[in-house]
Amino acid sequence: MLPFLILIFSVYPLFIISFYFFSGCSPYNIDLKNIFLPPFVDFDFPFGTNEFGQNLACMIGKGMLNSLKVSSFASFVSFALGTALGLISGYFGGIRDLLISRLIDFFQGFPSLVFVIFIVAIFGGGDDKIILSLTVFGWTSFARIARVEAMRLKESDFILSARVIGLSSTMIILKYVLPFVVPAVFTQLFFSFSAFILAEGGLGFLGLRPAKSLSLGAIISDEMDYIMTYPRLVIFPGLALTSLVVIFNLLGQYIMKNKRRNRSL
Repeated sequence: MLPFLILIFSVYPLFIISFYFFSGCSPYNIDLKNIFLPPFVDFDFPFGTNEFGQNLACMIGKGMLNSLKVSSFASFVSFALGTALGLISGYFGGIRDLLISRLIDFFQGFPSLVFVIFIVAIFGGGDDKIILSLTVFGWTSFARIARVEAMRLKESDFILSARVIGLSSTMIILKYVLPFVVPAVFTQLFFSFSAFILAEGGLGFLGLRPAKSLSLGAIISDEMDYIMTYPRLVIFPGLALTSLVVIFNLLGQYIMKNKRRNRSL
């Protein structure tokens, strides 16, 4: 069932991204002679145009790529940072575990959205600022999972044998602990994708993204004045944002379900 749902929700984003790449359109072109063109009439404008005559499908395609770029960088940086800190905390224990655990508790207890809005409002809404602000809080979920797995593995017989033969802690972590921790943390990567896409869209909706960085949230916000007369201007980008979030959530659930099934065999 989950693969079928993933396929269904993927059709819409794949169509828009394919159109953006193959049509050669520009999401920034303004054509006041073709304002509010209806959808599904001209193949060059499959979703019609907005109040400035801009190609709505092209704008959504660019917005989706921007969302995927920001969420990808933020997710992978959070993945790397969280996994590394979780391994150190879980494997070594002691004062390092205490400090990293308290750091995780602090960031998970702090209102992340308030911090992200503060950083973006002060330093600007560029991609690098958003990635940094999302990563500051995103690493904690990866670190918790990696810490638990490292604590479980460090008392295993093969780890104790590696210590007996004189392997260094760094070699043991890289060669014997990390390969078991990464699959456990990998599932969280897809849920982070989903959360970061939603966060980036929310920042765009609040007007905290620069105009040159088209955001699905910003498109929705800009067209809210026309929601009663031209609801498609809000519905189409809203569907794109929803589809991306749902796809990565379903992928995470599918991988998690398969892991549980494999453990039960």
